Amino acid sequence: MPLRDVIVIGAGPAGNIAASELASRGWDVAVIDWRENLGEKLCTGIVGMECHERFPVRPEHIYRHARSATVYSPSGKEYPVLAEKPTALIVDRAAYIRSMADTAMACGAEYILGSRVSRFQSDNSGITVEATSGDTVSKHHARLAVITSGFGTPLLRMAGLRDGKKNDHMVGNQTEVRAEGLADTEVYTGDHVAPESFGWLVPLDGSRALVGIMSRHRLNGHLQHFQEFLTAKGKISEPNPNAKSWGIPLKPVSKTYADRVLVAGDAAGFAKPTTGGGIYYALISGQMAGRTAAGALENDQLTASELKSYESDWKQVIGKELRVGYYARMLFESMDDAQLERLMGLFLSEGVLRELILSPEFSFDWHSGTIMKTVRHGDLGPLIRSFGPLVAPFLGRLLRQSVTR
Repeated sequence: MPLRDVIVIGAGPAGNIAASELASRGWDVAVIDWRENLGEKLCTGIVGMECHERFPVRPEHIYRHARSATVYSPSGKEYPVLAEKPTALIVDRAAYIRSMADTAMACGAEYILGSRVSRFQSDNSGITVEATSGDTVSKHHARLAVITSGFGTPLLRMAGLRDGKKNDHMVGNQTEVRAEGLADTEVYTGDHVAPESFGWLVPLDGSRALVGIMSRHRLNGHLQHFQEFLTAKGKISEPNPNAKSWGIPLKPVSKTYADRVLVAGDAAGFAKPTTGGGIYYALISGQMAGRTAAGALENDQLTASELKSYESDWKQVIGKELRVGYYARMLFESMDDAQLERLMGLFLSEGVLRELILSPEFSFDWHSGTIMKTVRHGDLGPLIRSFGPLVAPFLGRLLRQSVTR
């Protein structure tokens, strides 16, 4: 059994970027993924312009540029939001992720697809994994592993990084529908749509669109009811019962490194708690993990104490975003529909919208600045405080955060 330098487990955005970083430096890298077709994770495929600038999307993988959206309050009041220039792209996510794998392979990484890692062991001699493909079990040995195998992966427990319990999370539910003439993304709020959360209708190309919801609560027929509502409104042609679900982490795992091991992407709990978006944070963390691993391999120092710098690096860049976003999510969930209706009426009013969302400082990819401005706003802050004791703990935690990212 040959000894490789690195095994990357999971060929999503984090894994592909990590593999590229390592293979481009000449390290022997194998990427193992249970899927035959890469990139087919459930996702809306919306990426911010900053993400695109840093990790470019090929033109042929872009469905459309997005600079507008319509937000609906629990009562159905419509709030159009129109920016001066595009703030995000709606992309073919599967093609985008496959293009990253193509880059990694061009750099020399080997992809072992259709194989699920069923055993993971780390000791002084290195990392040993067993991968199952049908009735065949193969063994792979490496000096170091990068785990990017998605939310709730059992590999963290095998690596000694978690006790097996799932981290705080939501569940997303989504399907593809026909929606003639849909120009902009639409966001729907209210417990009748998704308990303590929201639903979306996102245009792709032609008449295709994605409809979905996410919530921390059990989704028992909510997506079907949401589709029936959209059908009655003439937004979509008919409901599609073939929906799929996936887990969305709300908090990072307690530790993202160990001897010979780094964890990135959804496996590490890196997603925006506000919207559930995870592509950009996966790419950032995957790149950091790849660079940290390359340095450790170069120095032949693969202990936890040497790999700890990775956790310091990601906390410096996205740590506050994850923390502030989580408290904002909890604040949002603590409001009832009537309170949310009042908040949206003020937050999405022309003056406040221009001040907070349509300002040059607003970022699709970094939410903490806008969140902090919201809770400290002269009108919005007092309104939120008036909502009472259920809201107070989360508002208090937000107010204790610093304004800067």
